[in-house]
Order: sequence, then structure tokens, then C-alpha cells
Amino acid sequence: MIDQVGLYPELAECISTHLTHIDLRHCVRVSKNWHSVFIRHLWETFSDHTSGNWFTLLEQAVKETSTGSQDIEWFKNVYRQHAGYIRHLEICHPLILHVCFANAFQLPPIPSASFLRSVDPAPPSLITRLKSLTIKLHSFNMDEYLMSRPLDFCVTEIQEQPVSAEALLTETCWRLALCNPRLESFDCTKFRSLQLRISQHPTALPSVTTLTMELPHGRVPRIPSNVTTLNSSLSRKESFDPKDPPGVVNHTLKELYVKDEVRTVAHIKSLLTQLPALRYLRLRRVHLKEDDEAPLVQEGDTWTSDLRVLLCGLYERKSPELVKIFPWMPNLVEFHHSYVSSPFTAALALHCPLLEVVRVTYKGCRYTPRNIFDSVHDRVSILLTSCTRLRVLDLQYETIDARNIANKPWVCLDLEMFRCGFVGLPYVHKRNEQEVRNIQERDEEARRKGLPEPEKTPVEVGLLDAAEEAQSMRRSVLQQISVLTSLTHLTLSRDLKIGRGLFSRRKTSLAVYRSERDGRMYFRYNDVLPDTLHLRLDTGLEQLASLNKLELLGFESIDHRMGEAEIEWIAKTFPELKEIRGLAVHTQVGAERDPKMDALRELMQSLRPDIIHGASFTGYERQVHL
Repeated sequence: MIDQVGLYPELAECISTHLTHIDLRHCVRVSKNWHSVFIRHLWETFSDHTSGNWFTLLEQAVKETSTGSQDIEWFKNVYRQHAGYIRHLEICHPLILHVCFANAFQLPPIPSASFLRSVDPAPPSLITRLKSLTIKLHSFNMDEYLMSRPLDFCVTEIQEQPVSAEALLTETCWRLALCNPRLESFDCTKFRSLQLRISQHPTALPSVTTLTMELPHGRVPRIPSNVTTLNSSLSRKESFDPKDPPGVVNHTLKELYVKDEVRTVAHIKSLLTQLPALRYLRLRRVHLKEDDEAPLVQEGDTWTSDLRVLLCGLYERKSPELVKIFPWMPNLVEFHHSYVSSPFTAALALHCPLLEVVRVTYKGCRYTPRNIFDSVHDRVSILLTSCTRLRVLDLQYETIDARNIANKPWVCLDLEMFRCGFVGLPYVHKRNEQEVRNIQERDEEARRKGLPEPEKTPVEVGLLDAAEEAQSMRRSVLQQISVLTSLTHLTLSRDLKIGRGLFSRRKTSLAVYRSERDGRMYFRYNDVLPDTLHLRLDTGLEQLASLNKLELLGFESIDHRMGEAEIEWIAKTFPELKEIRGLAVHTQVGAERDPKMDALRELMQSLRPDIIHGASFTGYERQVHL
């Protein structure tokens, strides 16, 4: 029955989108029926470099051609049979051009695409339905190919001058692009002569919307007006110089991605000036000079960019000069970064009133357990009190000083995702909490019997005052969170399980211990914020009942101090809740199991079996028992 998949091509069409290239290779070997159905999906995306050891075998076959080997003919036949299936092509070797393109390296340069509109009955190319084309050929590839080329190959001369390998490649790749009227993406990053051809004929490729190329001297060259996305790199030999003439202005480009390191604010402003319609800018690496004398926004200067999304990746996390660009971006909606500082958030709050998304992704964050005496570096609270349109606040490894934010009004009432921790709250040890409960029970017993309350010692008075202050401040913070009725994702702590330092110390005497319960060695997991929120009913948890849209609740790195009453309340109050992160931390990192935490998780599973007990990250190193 399963062998009849060929009778249902729409089924194979649906299945193939979920299969990897290796899976498709297995599918074509099942039977002739499967081969006929899946072979076109296997060849839909082809690279002669990344497809197994194809490139090595191909080079070997080309070199052995002069010795009479017929291996090269096998590659030629395979290309001819399957070239029509290719939709996404990456070329690293000239053979596919020589085989699939008529007279590939023998025609002189052509001025435009009119040659390919001729009445020649023979199709100029076997590859005519490409959607994306990536050229990774180099002149040395062509030189090697010419040295061991097939006997039927000859190079023409133009105006009595031999054609160089680079000129042949440029001409052939250009005509291949012209032969594919549905081409949407074109990558010619390492091919400067081909990039010049595109600039010289900006109307020759009307279907291309995504272009990948180098920026000469750090400026955007002339590109087709139909291109809306430009993926670019910077030439190492041609650095940006603000004294050079400005580049051409492009009014149609919407997205720009710069893969190489940007070193000056002036360079960023030059790109924004060239691209007035730019909406999306991604700078992979930003390492701005601290003495960069970039022009600031002067009084009376009305120039601004209409940029909406900015993504930055810092080099060594040092670029304080980046704050100079925010005054040029009053319409910024999304800010993605790999680092955050107080000047960054202050500039965003001041200059970007339309900001909706702030997301910071820390790479290689080290394990740094917090002490209650550590200072608080609050970089986030200014966003909560200034950005009225904020929807996503994703700064999981940042902390907010609860003392500064507890009684200030939050203006981001449409917040849908909140990932940040609260610290600076009064810390009361569990032992002291028990003493406070004993004092309260003693006073309650005296009142019930009609007796005066026992006189309290100065120590007891201090304990009661500290407990009251801690409870009051935690209730105030949870009251602030309760007004965010649009929240669907609420994470109240960081998660440092992925930090390299966490597991690199597992063999030291402080990090590993032997359990008295089962005698096995375990890692001492103490990634817990002490001076943070307690998710208990007596500290204001019931105020979060207004978050009726909540789908994810995370508290992995806080001492939440919940009990059965809190678990039952959460299970009953949040009907849309789909995932909890925090009741299975010890199990997920391989630490010794906590019987109390296991009991709470089992209770939640019995009350709400539909809730998943997940973790913030799945790629961290898992602890093994020693």
C-alpha cells in the first residue's frame, strides 16, 4: 500500500517539505515508484559542494578525463537528466554550466538580454526555472578546469585577445541568470565583475527581489529597482571613508543585512542616507571606535530615517557609541541586540516613542550566581515607565531593581511577553519565616483566649517588621504585573543553565557532593536568585488572576516558595496555561531530586495534565552522574 505513493503526487508534495536532503535520498532508493515521485524533490535544491562528497568526486573525474576515464560522462548525464528539476542552485564547479548551458564558454560577451530572446529553436539552457542562484565559482576553479577540460571544449578569442577565465565565468553566469525569468534570489558575493554587470544593466533581472553582493568602499552600489532585500559584505581592501563621494540613493530597498564588521557611526548614517525607504537593518558585527567623531543630531536638523527594525551584534560587547544612532530613528519599532546597557535603554526610551519590541540575546553568558549583597544594575525599568507601545520585553538575563519600580506606574499596558527578573527585594530566610509564623500563631492563640499578646523582644519586633516590609513590597510588584492583562508569556527569572561556567566546575570539590540518600555524586545546583519574588498567596500571587490570557509561566531561577495551595490556585486560575518552567529544574539539569519539588510537579500534573513542564533552553550541557 505504501508503495502506491506515486498515485498521490499531492501527498508526496506535502511530505517532501518536511524531509531533509538525506531523507529524500533514501526515498528515491525505495522503489521505482518512489524514485519517480521524489527525484524532482531531491534535485529541487542542489549544490555541487555540499551534497555529500560530490565535489571531490567531480574534481577527480575531471582530472582523469585526459586518461580516457568515462567518469566525467556519468556526471554529465546526471546533470542533463535532472537539470530541469533544480529550483535552488549553488554552483562551485564549472562543469554544470558547461553541460547545462548551450555553448557555455564559447560565446562573446553580449550587451543585454536581447540575445536570449532570439528565435533560436535550441533552448540556451537546461536550467530555466530557478528561484535562487548562488555563484561560488572563482577564477582559479576555471583555470583548473581549463587545464583538464574535455576534448570538445574550446575557448574563443575576442578581438584577437584570449578571454580570461573570469570573463568567461562572468559572461556565462550572467546569461544563466537571464535564462531564468522566475529568479528571485541571486548571490554573487565573491564575483566583483558579475556585480558590475548587474549595476550596468539594472533592468535585466526584473524578477530578482533578493540580492547578495559586496559593498564597494562600504556603500550600496547601483542595483535593480525591483530588489527589496540586499545581503551584503564589506571588501577588506576597500574600507569606508567618509570623505569619499556619497553613493547613489536607492528609494526601493527595504531590507539590508551587513555581514561584516561596521566600525564607525558615520558608516551607519551613510547607509541610512543612501536608503531612505529602508525598514529593516541588520548589522552582524558592530565594533564602533570610542573616539568616533560622528555627526550628532544638531538643533534644527530634521534628517531622520524611517527605519523600523534594527538588529545588532556587538564585537566583544563594546560599542557605547552606538547610542548616537537612536536620535535618527524616531520610527523604530523593534530593537534586537546581543548586549544591553543603561545608555542604550535610556536612548531608546527618549528617542523611539513607537518602540514595541526589545529583545536581547546573550551569547556565551557565564554562570554567575547572585548574592543578596550584590549591587543591582537596573537597565530595564526605564522602558517599563516610558515606552507606552511596548509589546515584547525579552531581556531574560537582566534584572530590575524592585525598589525603584514597585510604586512607579507602568505605561506598557499592551505588553504580551515579559522575560526579566526582579531583585533587590528584602530577603527573609526560611528559618526566620518560620519564627515569624510561630510568633503570629502565638499572638493568635492569645487573642483567641482573650489574653493580652505576649511582650515581644527587640529581635522578634525586627523579624516582624522585616517580614511585613518584604511581603508589602512583593505585593506591590505583583500588583504592577497584574495590570498587564495582555500577557501570554511571563518569565520572572533568568536561566543560566546554558552558561559554560556552570558545568565546567562540576568536578571541583565545591560543585560536586555525595548524596546521603543514595550515595551517588551530584552537581550542586544553586542557580537561584535569593532577593526576588515569592509566588505565594500571602505575598500577592492572587493578584495575577487578571492575566487570563497567560500561556507560559517561568520561574526557573527564583526561590518561589510555593506550596500545594499555590499549585492548586495556578491550575484553577489560568485555563489557557500551556507550559510551566520551574517545577522540573533539578531533573532537567541532572541535580539531586528535590522530594518537595517533585511532589508539587506531580500535583500539577494530576490537576492539569495538559500543561508541559519545559525549560527555557534545550541546548545546554546535561549533567551526568559521576
